[in-house]
Amino acid sequence: MQSILSHKITQIITTVIILLSAYIIIYPPHIGILERTSEYAPILMFGMLFISFIFLIFNQKRLMFIGMMATAFIAFFLKVSGNDNLVLPEQNMLPKLKVAYFNLSTFNKEKPELDKLLEEVQADIICLQEFTPDWDIPIASMLRFSYPHVHKMTRVDPFGMAVFSSKPFKEIKTFYYKDIPNLILTIDNELQDIDIVSSYIPLFYPQPKMTREEHLQEITTAIKGRDNPVIAMGDYNKVYWQLELIQFRNSTLLNNSRRSTALSAVNPYDHIFYSDDLECVQFDELLDSYQNHIGITGTYQITSNLRNKRKTGFERDSN
Repeated sequence: MQSILSHKITQIITTVIILLSAYIIIYPPHIGILERTSEYAPILMFGMLFISFIFLIFNQKRLMFIGMMATAFIAFFLKVSGNDNLVLPEQNMLPKLKVAYFNLSTFNKEKPELDKLLEEVQADIICLQEFTPDWDIPIASMLRFSYPHVHKMTRVDPFGMAVFSSKPFKEIKTFYYKDIPNLILTIDNELQDIDIVSSYIPLFYPQPKMTREEHLQEITTAIKGRDNPVIAMGDYNKVYWQLELIQFRNSTLLNNSRRSTALSAVNPYDHIFYSDDLECVQFDELLDSYQNHIGITGTYQITSNLRNKRKTGFERDSN
């Protein structure tokens, strides 16, 4: 084996394969199964690291170095695609807003899991996707006392949604991509209103001409027109390091609440993004008793800079 790997042509071919693999992981072509390669970037990254150690065992230091460089490049790509703050922001004295997002298709209506979870999560805002008539009455009875402010769009297809809030709504707006609803709700968060954007981007659209790119563009346009701080959440059916979501965040100037991802064969497709005038002080993946992903929560605060800026502006207007 060592003699084969030492051959010049073998080394050239192996180098090309390693570099091409790293490129395809980060920039997958829109070709069949290759398009989904990026989803498994963490696993493939560790696979490449393992191969690099194999090269070391066979004393192929050049190939080991190339493999390690490709591994480092993928690791760097994953890190900058997430939240690149090394530590959580320090909590200030301004009001916090905790949001939670669940896709109800994850739950079995005959189990009490959801009832207990909604009680324990203690969020100010709960967004529910795939809100069908079967869920309407049970969830309304669970949340009616703790969450007096409710907006529901009950549908029999996966595009029904509901938002339950302990804080008042100042504005509710629905915008559509074709027949798929997206919500913007302005929340009265004491010192500063916050806009909540809830969306669901399906894996497969009901019409052939509908595309994820067009849908994301509709959401981008809606977010760009907002003056308040924004929290955008939903099922995007993409992992956060895939190019479509990177471009979406760059276009909307939103940050990723996730700082990393667990090494798993099943990646979460639900995300919470937030604007620069907010800080994410806590983000949690919610798991059931079998360690399956069932939802996410995030806690956000207004940045002190924004508060000082608004206070200065108010004082200037008063004078």
